[in-house]
Amino acid sequence: MIRASDISVRLAGRQVLHGVSLDAAPGAMTAIVGPNGSGKTTTLKAISGELTPSAGKVTINGRDIASLKPWELALKRGVLPQSTGISFPFTVREIVRLGLEAAGSGKAVAGDRTADEALEAVDLAGFSGRFYQELSGGEQQRVQLARVLCQISAPVADGEPRYLLLDEPVSSLDIRHQLTIMRLARQFCADGGGVVAVMHDLNLTSMFADQIVMMKAGRIRARGAPKDVLTDETMEAIFGCRMRVSVAPAQDIPFVLPQSATM
Repeated sequence: MIRASDISVRLAGRQVLHGVSLDAAPGAMTAIVGPNGSGKTTTLKAISGELTPSAGKVTINGRDIASLKPWELALKRGVLPQSTGISFPFTVREIVRLGLEAAGSGKAVAGDRTADEALEAVDLAGFSGRFYQELSGGEQQRVQLARVLCQISAPVADGEPRYLLLDEPVSSLDIRHQLTIMRLARQFCADGGGVVAVMHDLNLTSMFADQIVMMKAGRIRARGAPKDVLTDETMEAIFGCRMRVSVAPAQDIPFVLPQSATM
């Protein structure tokens, strides 16, 4: 389990997170949602180890992440950032293989096979020889996810679950590839790993997440299963506008109608 215990973060002299606590269990997808500036990405960075909280503690499978060396942390969790800038003309395969190097398993033949399998999983088979800068934004996003999948190729290793930490993983993708990536994340959970994802699409979140953590102004304001937290009242309190949350009769999955939103 990833456990954040009462973490606070200050950036540039400003308090960004205020005593945030959350558990992300293996076998489950935890989605963090909320308006812009609510602290979602900062929370993900704190639980990934990229940011050090000014107060509180983060543990992964019972170990304080502050006590782990970078290579140890890289074997336990992979991180997909919101955006990644590449200045040099790397090929797609070279980018994806960076995940293997992070995991300490970058042997040539096996590494190429693993990289190609990761690219196929994100629907980029045949792209390995292309230059990263030549790709569309959505294709680049999927290349970066393939890199993370190379780093954390097995959801469970040495009897311990591993984790994918994804910041807006479907933001640049068309509908087909949104579903491809969310199903990959769902399968990772089904195989024993855990996923924490910052999300903006509330309907995709409702379809795939086991737990939704709703944030506003650096604090968690609601958490629970989609049907428990996606309510008209909570949506208005978090996002500041009135929306209608309905339920699809066949599957009992909440969905939000933006057409009904009023300020």
